[in-house]
Amino acid sequence: MRPHRSLLAFAAAALLLLAGRAHAAAPIATPIQSVGVEPQPRFDRLHDYDEVVRILRDFHAAYPKWTRLESIGKSIEGRDLWLLTIQNPETGAAELSKPAMWIDGNTHANEVQGTEACLYIIDFVLKNYGKLPQVTELLDRAVLYVLPVLNADGRAHWFKGPSDANTPRTVMYPVDDDRDGLVDEDGPDDLDGDGIITQMRKKVPLGEGNFRLDPRDPRLMVPVQPGELGDYVLLGTEGIDNDGDGKVNEDGPGYVDPNRTWGYFWEPAYVQSGSGPYPLAIPETRSVALWAEAHPNIAAMQSFHNNGRLIVRGPQAKADPPYPLQDVKVYDLLGKEGENLLPGYKYIVTWKDLYTVHGGGTDHFYGVLGAIAFTNELYDPPADFDKDGKITDQELIKFNDLLTLGRQFVNWHPYNHPQYGPIEIGGYRQDSQRIPEGWMLEEEMHRNAAFVLFQAHHLPHLSIGETLVRKAGPHLWRLEVPVLNDRAIPSMTGMALQNKLHRPDLVTVTGGRVVASGLIDDPWLDKIDLQEHRPERLLVPGVDGASTRKLFFLVEGDGEVTVKYDSLKGGKLEKKVALKETSGK
Repeated sequence: MRPHRSLLAFAAAALLLLAGRAHAAAPIATPIQSVGVEPQPRFDRLHDYDEVVRILRDFHAAYPKWTRLESIGKSIEGRDLWLLTIQNPETGAAELSKPAMWIDGNTHANEVQGTEACLYIIDFVLKNYGKLPQVTELLDRAVLYVLPVLNADGRAHWFKGPSDANTPRTVMYPVDDDRDGLVDEDGPDDLDGDGIITQMRKKVPLGEGNFRLDPRDPRLMVPVQPGELGDYVLLGTEGIDNDGDGKVNEDGPGYVDPNRTWGYFWEPAYVQSGSGPYPLAIPETRSVALWAEAHPNIAAMQSFHNNGRLIVRGPQAKADPPYPLQDVKVYDLLGKEGENLLPGYKYIVTWKDLYTVHGGGTDHFYGVLGAIAFTNELYDPPADFDKDGKITDQELIKFNDLLTLGRQFVNWHPYNHPQYGPIEIGGYRQDSQRIPEGWMLEEEMHRNAAFVLFQAHHLPHLSIGETLVRKAGPHLWRLEVPVLNDRAIPSMTGMALQNKLHRPDLVTVTGGRVVASGLIDDPWLDKIDLQEHRPERLLVPGVDGASTRKLFFLVEGDGEVTVKYDSLKGGKLEKKVALKETSGK
């Protein structure tokens, strides 16, 4: 393989090309005409599970030829996992013959705005086909698989409440967390009946507490320092001792973490909490894994989580095998450009820069399916009043007071607790801290959509170049066939090659008898790696990003032959080649 140009230089050229095309005066294709009323979802608020289903149905009804809506499985509580497929029906109905990208959101129940990011992508591409060249080119040649809600039960419970910013988080798989023979019997309780789970605090005699009121704002608590006396204790999340074991909130709903149950380097619960009894034990991740396995054209994957403003790639655990260097170059190109598209986001490696994950979703898509995979951790506590890069409680409460006019924070109010006696309940609402306000939401959705579409633009894009034909004898011809990938993502990742995750690209020549075939290592020194068996079916270890792979065929025949290139992740193409001398070498 001979590099066509460096990935970084290639990316810069591609961006300039796209920028130039964006100024085209007229659309390059006819915009998609919706059937009936065009959906108009709002992106200044969140949508509960039922609303998401309605929006997906509306999109499918409006664009029936361009979309397919299907349930790929059921959640633990029986809710459908709805997947919307988007592709141009005019550029070939053979969906699996096109490169594809998988996009999902709401893996964790409380990380809800990933769903809105998915809906924004659906809305943007369908409404901008024929108007924006990059969107048009993408839908003309590729497929998008979008699953807005992976954790359907969790989303339903989070919206219905009671909930807080962190609970519920998992799927509704019952677990006996406190090992008392009962499951999920002692979780948070909405004690004051306001539909929100906040926090509990209690005033105690001076010297018995480990907190005190912040003198600048009594809504806030500060831990006591050596030599200080405290008169408050924080009691944790709102709730009571439901099962009479002397503990509060120790056995809440779940705990099987859907981002710890995938197949790649899964570890049991004694290594990592939340992993479930065995890999893919829960129907949510099992349904996705089985569906994706049947769609080997998936070459890229994006999952939306929150929070932290991070663009995250694997390996997710230090013990995982390191990524092949050729794949790291692709990840770096996409991830570093993502930092520019998403100001304030940082491109990181999971285990090294965040924490260890076993059985995570992105590692599964990359390590089992051979797809370039990212997780974006959306949003971060607002830094509008930050002065030194360290966001304080005082700055957050100022954001609440001045920019949300008090919407986020529930003021402390008294409650007579059955175990703790007189306490106070208050704190931040569940739709704050990890989730932007509605007026901040749409910009973040657009920027994340732009990052996803940048990745999708770099799905493998293969073409067969001008074939060099030379006469090798009576009715015998030597063909040198260049196959170019002018995007960054390879048609076979290094991980796929290294672990034989799927078949290689397959090249056939019809119309003549193939005597020999192979890969051209050096066209000038005539070095060819010949395939020993079945030369009529040349197996090619993919075409790297921004590279050309040159193929050799020795063909017996006359007239013309047809070269067919079949790549699971790069699509299918063919070209007719006349068996007559061409100039040059």
